[in-house]
Amino acid sequence: MLYSSILDIHAFGMTAAAVLFMAAEFFLVAGGGGSATMARFAFGASRFGNLLAMLGMLAGIALLYLGGWSLTTPWLLLSFALIAIMMVVSRRFVQPWQAKFQAAVAGGTRAELGALAGDRKALIGRVAVIALFALIAAVMMLKPDLLA
Repeated sequence: MLYSSILDIHAFGMTAAAVLFMAAEFFLVAGGGGSATMARFAFGASRFGNLLAMLGMLAGIALLYLGGWSLTTPWLLLSFALIAIMMVVSRRFVQPWQAKFQAAVAGGTRAELGALAGDRKALIGRVAVIALFALIAAVMMLKPDLLA
């Protein structure tokens, strides 16, 4: 009963986070890159997605403990490696862009917002983070036997 409840929290948190991360990108596209209102929606969705992802991760840690999973299980090691890669991509490509974009939303011009929204390096980084997030979810759901 406890395991299934925590599994539900984990699944909800991670799924909702993924949906919100994708919604943030759609808000940026819908705003044409220069809409401060849509940029605020995008940042709100992203921030709330981060909170739900943290909730999902905490539930995932509880599941590891309750399920008796070894930290050296191959699918877990792969997941940990993918999480590390996702964190590096986010820190290197997404977070610097977010800081600039947030500052532009607070007081920049529409042209400045548009230029930042069109930053291909940041877009590739954001899409890579979403793709890695989805890959991690797939590995955790499928739990492949990587040594077979």
